[in-house]
Amino acid sequence: MNKCPLCHKEAFFSQTESLVCDECNLRFSREEAFAKAFFGEKKYFKKTRELKYQEETLSVEVHAGLAKSGLLYYATGLIIQHEINCDNDQNSLLGSAYERIAKDYCARALEDQEYQFIAIKHEEPYYAAPERLRLQTLNAVSIDIEDHTIILITDKNRLTAESPFWPLVTHSDLVVLVEGHPQENTLKKAAIFLKNHIL
Repeated sequence: MNKCPLCHKEAFFSQTESLVCDECNLRFSREEAFAKAFFGEKKYFKKTRELKYQEETLSVEVHAGLAKSGLLYYATGLIIQHEINCDNDQNSLLGSAYERIAKDYCARALEDQEYQFIAIKHEEPYYAAPERLRLQTLNAVSIDIEDHTIILITDKNRLTAESPFWPLVTHSDLVVLVEGHPQENTLKKAAIFLKNHIL
C-alpha cells in the first residue's frame, strides 16, 4: 500500500504506472464518462442563443444544469492530474491551493463550496498548455478540452454580484460562450453584454 497524493489515503495501486490509488482512478473514470456524453454525444445540449447588443452579436450554448456540475468536476480532475504529474513547482498550476482543491474534489464538495468556472467554445479544437491566469482580481487556471476552454477560479474568493460574469456563473443552466472568430476576445465581449444585463 502507498499513500495517494490526491486523497492522502494509504491505498492499493493496482496499476503500477498509476500515480493515484484505485479509488481516485475510479473518480477520473466517472468524469471521463461524463466527458464522452457532453462532448461526444451532446447529451446535455438544449439550444443555441444569439444575444444582441447595439451592432454586436454574441452566441451562447445552453446546456442542462446537470452539465454544469459534470464539467466542473471533469475540468478540475484534469487540472489535478496535471498537477500530480507536474515535475516541479515552477510548472505548478495550483501552488498552495492544491490541497484545498484536491480535498474538495475528493469530497464531492466543489458545488457546496461554490466553485465557479467559465466555458468558451471554439470553432475547432484548440490545444494550449494549461496556464495560470487572473480573472478580474482572482486566481484562475485555463485548460483546453476538445474544442472548449475552461477557466476555473482557483482562488479562495469567488466572483461577486458586482462582476459582469456573475449572471453566467450563477445561471441554473450551463451557459457556454461561443467564440466568433479566433482573434476575438470572447471574455471581454461577453463582459460587455453581461454588464448590460443581456443573457
